[in-house]
Amino acid sequence: MSSEVLSQNEIDALLSALTTGEMSADDFKKEEETKRVKSYDFKRALRFSKDQIRNLTRLHENFSRLLTTYFSAQLRTYVQISVASADQIPYEEFIRSIPKMTILNVLKYHHLTEEYSLR
Repeated sequence: MSSEVLSQNEIDALLSALTTGEMSADDFKKEEETKRVKSYDFKRALRFSKDQIRNLTRLHENFSRLLTTYFSAQLRTYVQISVASADQIPYEEFIRSIPKMTILNVLKYHHLTEEYSLR
């Protein structure tokens, strides 16, 4: 819902529109569904809790174990993939921390809807 405060006249007009049939309750639901977009400030990103970071780290460790097994079987050689770190930093700081001669790749696995970045 909106954070605006309605005056008594506006409330009366909405109630009379509902009772006369000019507007329906479905119109309000549709309006509420369309207003679910929130602006997001990437300079001051919302923080994840330590528990959420820990869960993300475990998820990536399991993924790296699966990739290690897969690549070792496919390439028939020893492959070691591990998680270096899982940190939350602002995007601008991340971009400044990347060395100049770095290749950034965005990967998309066809079974998942998410995209991944690989440095």
